[in-house]
Amino acid sequence: MLLGVSLNVDIRMPNLPGIDVVTAFLEFDSQILILRRSNSVKTMKEKWGAVSGYLENNDPLRQAIIEISEETGLDSSKIQLVRSGDVLVAIDPENPDTSYNIHPFLFQSKSRRVILSREHDRFKWITMKELWRYDTVPKLKEAYESVAESLHAA
Repeated sequence: MLLGVSLNVDIRMPNLPGIDVVTAFLEFDSQILILRRSNSVKTMKEKWGAVSGYLENNDPLRQAIIEISEETGLDSSKIQLVRSGDVLVAIDPENPDTSYNIHPFLFQSKSRRVILSREHDRFKWITMKELWRYDTVPKLKEAYESVAESLHAA
């Protein structure tokens, strides 16, 4: 009650449709791979991100490995799972009525050679400290921190 007036404010999140996606970070020689989304994709054009894709099955790890192969040309023999993180929720800035449930993963890559798919037009290997310089997809930094925090805490 404020000045004799009762305030009823609903602060719950709206009931947004949650779309499950995977985000897979690749690390090689203390650098992470970021990819710029091309103009041929439907969402987040020209934004930088990690390997990502819609969860097309009920196995986020399997989907992450599929996406890595499709988007970088690195098959399962060239990567090794380091850690998975907790699911994060991000609101789509282009469509605020949509949210994404992000399943983050970190993989160690045995190669820095990348063959891009049509989904991306550029890639870079950077240090985490450089990530702030890039216009990224929502929650990219938080997703990376959720899988990498213990790796660099020495």
